[in-house]
Amino acid sequence: KNYSGGYAGAMTLTTALAKSYNTIPVWMSLEMSPRDSNGERSYRAGRSKILAMCKQLGLVSDIKDTPSLPIGAADVTVMDMTTGYAVFANGGKRVSPFAAIEVRNSNGDIIWREDRDGPRQPQVLSNQVVGDLTYMMTKVIEEGTARRAILEGVKAAGKTGTTNAYRDAWFVGYTGNYVAGVWFGNDDNSATNNMTGGTLPAMVWREIMSYAHQGIEITPLPHLSRDIEPAIFSPSATAAIQI
Repeated sequence: KNYSGGYAGAMTLTTALAKSYNTIPVWMSLEMSPRDSNGERSYRAGRSKILAMCKQLGLVSDIKDTPSLPIGAADVTVMDMTTGYAVFANGGKRVSPFAAIEVRNSNGDIIWREDRDGPRQPQVLSNQVVGDLTYMMTKVIEEGTARRAILEGVKAAGKTGTTNAYRDAWFVGYTGNYVAGVWFGNDDNSATNNMTGGTLPAMVWREIMSYAHQGIEITPLPHLSRDIEPAIFSPSATAAIQI
């Protein structure tokens, strides 16, 4: 069911993402699973594609295959989550986190620099996929659950996240310059006071990113699609959710 309860019916994928409807990604994972000769689906097949994509995006956490995987029911570190979103900000190229931009010797000579000597990363998403996803996630901020993350004068994209019993609240977003992730939760895994990703996480993200973008040249979001056809997702009437 959705966060607000019930079922919202057919809608564009952009609306589903912006409003954080749970039922749509679950249906999509089912529809990605091929049918056998009897017309039955192996629902693990659809989820295996999600797990494969997580690895392509650079996530190293041990993500379990569960029926609720499509709506983010997995333990992932803040570093891992931000690394995944950095692929979108990086135009579809995978990103490896690093702590040092450059290393100099005692004479001040550069002996290692990340952009020169760091590992070359593969292109894991096409320009069109990056552009379409970025467009959809700009709507999350401008029209959806993350309106508290709007940056004045800077186009941004991102996604909120809230887990069961309000134990975790997330916002991860990016601009053409930076990507950042914010997580709130209690050390003992107890529930928060009804915190969602669109409240404190989005607000903290906005404060940090507003400061980070002061006095720099603003880079546009990569491959941003400005005119894409709205894809309507309406599962087949014969399909059934069995999870």
